[in-house]
Amino acid sequence: MMKTGNAQILLYLLLAIGILLIAPIAAEEYKTVTDMRGVQVSIPEDPQRVVAMSRSLIDTTMYIFGVQDKLIGGSVYSRDDGYVNYTYGSDTYHVCPWISFVLNPEYRNLTNVGGFGGPYGTPNVETIASLDPDLLILRDLGTDDENTAKFLEALERLNIPVVVLKYPDCYEEINVSTIYEEVRLLGDVFGQQEKAEEIVDLMDEQVQLIEDRTDDISDEDRPRVLYFGAASSAKDKGGAGYAFGTSTIESAFLEDILNAKNAYDGSNTEIVSAERLLSIDPDVVILSTYSGYHPPREMYDDQRFEAVKELRALQDGRVHSLAATPCKDERLEFPINLMIEAKAIYPERFEDIELEDWIRDYFKELYGVDDEKANELMNSLLLRYLEII
Repeated sequence: MMKTGNAQILLYLLLAIGILLIAPIAAEEYKTVTDMRGVQVSIPEDPQRVVAMSRSLIDTTMYIFGVQDKLIGGSVYSRDDGYVNYTYGSDTYHVCPWISFVLNPEYRNLTNVGGFGGPYGTPNVETIASLDPDLLILRDLGTDDENTAKFLEALERLNIPVVVLKYPDCYEEINVSTIYEEVRLLGDVFGQQEKAEEIVDLMDEQVQLIEDRTDDISDEDRPRVLYFGAASSAKDKGGAGYAFGTSTIESAFLEDILNAKNAYDGSNTEIVSAERLLSIDPDVVILSTYSGYHPPREMYDDQRFEAVKELRALQDGRVHSLAATPCKDERLEFPINLMIEAKAIYPERFEDIELEDWIRDYFKELYGVDDEKANELMNSLLLRYLEII
């Protein structure tokens, strides 16, 4: 039988060894990342239950990282399969404009936790808490600072770590590089730094292609382009639609990458009357997804635009649409809209780019999908209505 003293010594040794073995594991369970507020956040080394409050980018990036199954809640609008029938005139198109639903149909089953902006409802702290997340990622629009701060304080009291991304429009100087920063931060969160850098490189490659082909255009030759939201609701407010101002990512795309001029000199996105639209008289009109999808033929044919039929862009056939998406432009697919704009504004400089082939290749490289899935993603963009010459 072991003597008491020896037994105690052995017990102490076993405890010491146990502490040495356990301590490094415990230290590796959490890591610290610095989010886009400049705040250091302690998060799980390998998050397992993630809530993403965002109008895309987070969910699609997680898909590329292969961690989409860790997403348990988010800003989710549609409860069905996401497909709708879009009809204009005699044409009907069965389409799912939610890129993330096409990539991963399971995303449509996520619990909706609301969001800041969009049709998701207000952020619901109780719903978030009921999901027992080990991480929440918020993509801050920068449009509701007071309520966003209250929301973050509520999550802090619940000991739910929050990593904040920031839309480009949150910054005084709007630049595409902040989108890259968001992707890199997500790479840090999920331990996918190399894959994040591949995403950034792919997006930036397309940006550089467009910049290289347009950077020699002189100031006097830069066309005046109006980025326009042709929402039918504008008529009820006495306006023709919404003009995107200089303090938007869309304007930064136009002026810094496409080397064109924003025809509207207001700073924000504002409703404009038919008279104001005629006075702006842009060389090119680019229609965005704004309270619905708007093909060029809407401005050419719809009676509510009769008062502006003398617009130079209408007379010259230079009204074009961006791809159909339910989100703003700050997504992984933003180079697609950039290329659509490039071909619309400078057709002679991008005539060698076959748009459908280019978009298909971009989807395949970005998301690692085959031709069938890439074609399904392309269908979601309503490319047939672009009216690109």
